[in-house]
Formats: sequence, structure tokens, C-alpha cells
Amino acid sequence: MVNLLAFIILTAYMVIYMNRYCVLMKYPANSRRKLMLEGPEAFLVLLFATGTMAMSSSGGGHGASGGFNLQAIRLLLLEVLLFWSVFKARLSPQWGIGTVFYLIFILWLVYSMTYSNAGQYGWRYILKFLYPLVIMLGASAIARDEEVFVTICVWARRVALITVVLPFIPVVNGLFGGFFWYNAALNIHYATIVCISLVLFFYYGRDWKDLAMVVLFIVPCFLQVHRTGLLSIFGALGVWCFYKFKWVSLPYIIGVAAIGVGIIFYVPSFHEKMFWREGEKGQEITIQDLREGNISQEDVRNNGREAVWQMLEEQFYEGHELRGSGIGSCQKFLYEAGPTVVKQSHGDYVQIRCDVGMIGMVLYLAILAVILIHCFIESVRSSNPPYLKACAMIAAGALAGNYMGMYSDNVVTYTMCTSGYPFGFYGIMLGLKAKLKGQ
Repeated sequence: MVNLLAFIILTAYMVIYMNRYCVLMKYPANSRRKLMLEGPEAFLVLLFATGTMAMSSSGGGHGASGGFNLQAIRLLLLEVLLFWSVFKARLSPQWGIGTVFYLIFILWLVYSMTYSNAGQYGWRYILKFLYPLVIMLGASAIARDEEVFVTICVWARRVALITVVLPFIPVVNGLFGGFFWYNAALNIHYATIVCISLVLFFYYGRDWKDLAMVVLFIVPCFLQVHRTGLLSIFGALGVWCFYKFKWVSLPYIIGVAAIGVGIIFYVPSFHEKMFWREGEKGQEITIQDLREGNISQEDVRNNGREAVWQMLEEQFYEGHELRGSGIGSCQKFLYEAGPTVVKQSHGDYVQIRCDVGMIGMVLYLAILAVILIHCFIESVRSSNPPYLKACAMIAAGALAGNYMGMYSDNVVTYTMCTSGYPFGFYGIMLGLKAKLKGQ
């Protein structure tokens, strides 16, 4: 009931903001200043601030519990509102190279429905992939000022901070069951928040609390022993640092990678979760085995993922390598296979490959490549103001972190909390750039 009420109130506020002429709020970077935001700008701030809210009985997962799940309804409503925002905004949406490539990918997904037998599962998965495209378009039409960009960053981090603190308050946490996305989604989301915290430190005051926030948002991955979340955050950190400090950052990036390896081998909880206790020689796996190349795939714990991936590839990839079996095929199979089979693939790349083949896989990876290149160009262009460079760094770092998380998690399923953010910041970057050009 709490989640349903929150869903209704939040949706109502989004609609109200969209239709308001202006909304007055404090400027987060300077509390003595007031911002007069246009209605669509206030809507966009609210959207980025509340992406961590699943407002469903299962914390965002389908079928995890028996309660009413609002995930699909909320996703559809947000997409409708974002399309609406494009028409409500004073300026036109901007089409960057990343947006164009993403549209081509979406068209391939729609084409795959012509040979897919997944029915509604296919359309539902297309909706999940569609969200990053519509948030790119909406953000590029709405966000044209530095103040809007900074406000979005601060409010996104403020709400994310609540998700870190809430589990340590059991009484309050018990009242919000399923209100926020579950831990796997949140930890991947923190890759974006870490990039935001670095931007706020280096570009807005050098307040050491912003660096402390970077560490704070890594802590949940340690406490939960979440390997994918840690990989996403460290990947985002590496890309962000390279964009900020260029080649000078390489020793630090190598150092970060070394810390990651050290965590896996020397932190007992991570070592136990990462490897079977004994390797091929019947001895505990050590970092010396890594140096000598003695670690095989069989030594790594995958929590049953490998079996699921192999099953899906045998069913939907083999014999359909070029174009796959059609979008939604894996999801339909997993949902209808019975209670003994997991409901998620826990590997987006395997699912993309099985659903839409190598063509779809190449198109999706091409999106990452062109956006990283575009963001790098904008981050080094001397004529760009610092805030535009900062936005490009957030988009690139967060996107790299999300793509890394897709190797062994369901980032696409969590799209409102995960992939929507880096693509959204790419859209903001396009909007900021358009204003500089007078468009």
C-alpha cells in the first residue's frame, strides 16, 4: 500500500511539474541562490532523483514475491512522460551519434519481433531497451543550463545516499520493503553516483566530503560481497579518471585495477565467493596462480550462471547466430520453464546474443564505442566550458560501468535505476552543447 501510494503521488507530481510554468527551488551548489526552473526542467530533476525507487513488492524484480508489482507500469508511464516532455520543452531534442546508433539498435529489436515467438515478452523487453533512448531525447531537449545539470547531479546523489543509509535503520527499512530497487541494481547505479561525486569535488568546490562519498558508495559492495557492483564502480572510476587526467592517469588506473585484484585474492569473503576452495592442483587458489595462468573457468564460482547461459545458448543461439531467436525469447523461456528455473539470465550479453544475434550484439557494443569517443572529444575540447566536460565524463564513466555490469547481471531489467542514468547524462551533454551552438 505504501508503494502504491508513493507511485500515485510521484506520478502526479511529475505531471504537475510538466505543466507548471516555473518551479522555485534552492540551487544545491549554493543554498543562498534560488533557481527558477521551467516545468519540464523540474520534471527532469525529479526523474533523475527518483530513479532508484522501484515502488514494487519485490524491489524491482518480477516474481520475487507475491505482491503487486508496479515496475512495468512505472516504466511505461515514464516513457510516455519523457515523450511528452520532448513536445513540452521549448527547444528541440538533439540527435548525437550515440542517439542515432541507439535508434538503429531499437529498430533491429523491432525487426526481430517478425520472427520472435515471445509475444508480450518481446514487447516488454523492447520497452526496457527503449527507456535510455527516450531519456536521451528528453534530457537533450530540456537540460540546457549548467544549473539544471548540477541540480540533477546533487539530487540524484542525495536520494542514492538514502539507499546506502536505510539498511542500517532496521525499523525504518522494514517500512519500505520494495520501495527502492534491490541491492544488485543499486550497486551498479552507484557507479554513476561515484562519477557524480568526483565531478562535484573537482569542479564545484573541492569539498572533501565529495571524495568521502566516493568511498561511501563503494562500501555496500564490500558488505554484500557483490562482485558485479565492484566491477562496475571500478570500471567507471578508471574511465572517468582517464577522461579527466588523460595519460597521466594510467598509473592510477593500474593501481585501481591492482586494488581490485587484491580485494579478490586477499579479502576472504570475496575470495571465497570468487573461487572454489581448491583449484586443479587441489590447493587453495592464490595470486601466484593468476601470475602463472593456472586459473581456469572451472575454478571460478558463477553461482549457476554458466549453466543458465549454456542452456539459453543451446536453445536460442546455436543455429541462429546471426540474428538470434527474436527479442524476448530468453525471458519467455525462463518465466515459463517452471519454478525450478531462475527467472533472469544474470547475463545481459548472453541474452542479447540469444535474442537478437551477433548483429544485435555488435550494434549494442557500437553504441558504447561511439558514445565513449564522442564524450572523450567533448571532454578534451578546449572551447567547451568545464561543466560540459564534466557531464561528458559522467556519461562516459557511468556508461562503461553499466556495460561491465551487463556481463553477469540484469542491467537492462534495472534500466530505470541503471542504464537510464548514463544515457540520460549523454542527453544532457547534447543539450548543453546545443546551447553553446545557439541551437
